Amino acid sequence: MQAVLTILGRDYALDCSEQEERRLQDLARLLDARLQSFGGDADTRRSLVLMALALLDEAQTTSAALARARCEIERLTDMLIDARLEAQALPDTSVRGSVGALRRVAEGAA
Repeated sequence: MQAVLTILGRDYALDCSEQEERRLQDLARLLDARLQSFGGDADTRRSLVLMALALLDEAQTTSAALARARCEIERLTDMLIDARLEAQALPDTSVRGSVGALRRVAEGAA
């Protein structure tokens, strides 16, 4: 399949899977907005467009992976707090999952 992307008034046909087409269209719109002031000859623009699309894709993929990692860190931190609280048999379980509880457990005050 091919996606036809319009950037700086020119169409660029790129081979892609059906699932990638919408993402490429979104990236092309972002890129087009950023390149409005860029000049240069056609070969320079084509190279710039392809490189920029690849960089935007990489940046968005990295950002999504970072967001997933942050969620996993929060989940694991909550599990650690709960495990430490249960191991210490605290009578007050209302502090589970809070930053204050983590601080007290880390300081040994819990």
